[in-house]
Amino acid sequence: MPNLTPEAAQARIDRIQALYREWERLLPELEAAQEQWQHAMRLMHEMSDFYDREYMPLHQAIENGLPVSLATEGEYSIMSEDALWNAFQQQYDLSWTWLRAATRELDPQNRLRPDAAEASGQAEAT
Repeated sequence: MPNLTPEAAQARIDRIQALYREWERLLPELEAAQEQWQHAMRLMHEMSDFYDREYMPLHQAIENGLPVSLATEGEYSIMSEDALWNAFQQQYDLSWTWLRAATRELDPQNRLRPDAAEASGQAEAT
């Protein structure tokens, strides 16, 4: 950093300190997001097991007159085949998005080079 003035040095230090402060504030939220993701995957696994083993027999029984309520709290009924199918697709898409983001950050070529990671993310988005 040739010709570094005290003002320029202070401005840079202040900027990076602010970034670090923001990171410190985000860290608990990121850790909580990991726990939420794991919880969401447990939900998806149970719904997938239901869909694979129980959905068709239950659907057929309802079609044959099994008296059950399909009322919901505003979401689609799981007995409309598309509701679970769409949830599985959303989980699949989101899983790939998170995996790609994590891979970009872990790739040694992008490590600590935000410009490379951002360019890689922009290339995937287009």
